[in-house]
Amino acid sequence: MGFLLRSSPLPTRSLTPTMMPARFLPLIRAAFAALAVVAGLASPAAFAQSVYGAMATDGDHSKVYWVGPEKTKQWADMAAVAECKRAGGKGCKSLTTFWDSCMAYARNSRQDLFPGNSVSPEMAAKKAMRRCTAASPDGKCRLTTMPVCAGPGYSADDLAAAKRAKPADVEALSAKLDTRAYWGAVAENADGGVVYADGYPTEDEALNTLLKWEDCKDCRKLLTYKDSCVGMAWVKGSEGRGTRFTALNPDSVSAREESRATCTAKTGAPACVAMVRCSGRAYADGYKGEDVKSQ
Repeated sequence: MGFLLRSSPLPTRSLTPTMMPARFLPLIRAAFAALAVVAGLASPAAFAQSVYGAMATDGDHSKVYWVGPEKTKQWADMAAVAECKRAGGKGCKSLTTFWDSCMAYARNSRQDLFPGNSVSPEMAAKKAMRRCTAASPDGKCRLTTMPVCAGPGYSADDLAAAKRAKPADVEALSAKLDTRAYWGAVAENADGGVVYADGYPTEDEALNTLLKWEDCKDCRKLLTYKDSCVGMAWVKGSEGRGTRFTALNPDSVSAREESRATCTAKTGAPACVAMVRCSGRAYADGYKGEDVKSQ
């Protein structure tokens, strides 16, 4: 706001600074204050310079590499690919560049990568896990790293999280954000044999899929389970319904041996055959006794 002083043809005195009407003084002060604010905002120091991060991977998507902060997107992109090559990656390629935010990737059992970006580190990881789970029939999604952040608004812990994290830390966050269930089902067919299915997202899907299998003719449900293991035991050579014995335990070996003990207690046989199946995220990489029948 301002005003313009013009000379008047009327015989009156000029308005000099010493004779300025008092009512104009607040307006003048406000105008100068506004100019000072505008000048301050326009100065380079008033802007926080954006910094960039970037991520790259090798040809098999076996590992994700990251760099930051960098001054430009181009430098960040080139630096990420260079970091992949420096670490021994083959067929290195850029995944993404980002700024003033956090980036995460989740990988499924087929080695597909799914991105997640957000100003929040955990939200970036959550988006990556959600996308991976939605596109992966068997689930088994894991973050490749802790979220990588770039920008002046992040704490030292946020900026160093990916570098400091151990594999157990990455898996702990992956498990926390994995909303998919892993159900298993066990059924008994007409001759007493057991059939099983595991790793399904719902209890109904696990059981219904199992009951539709060709090997499950005239089957009846024995049990359903998730985030646990089921031991199954029987006397060698036995046939007929009711000749299989089960036990649930999160530990695979304990589940197997408990089912064997139940079989021995019920039948009096000194050496029942036993096996174990597990269903849950914790068993995605395998477990003791998987697909092994022991006596």
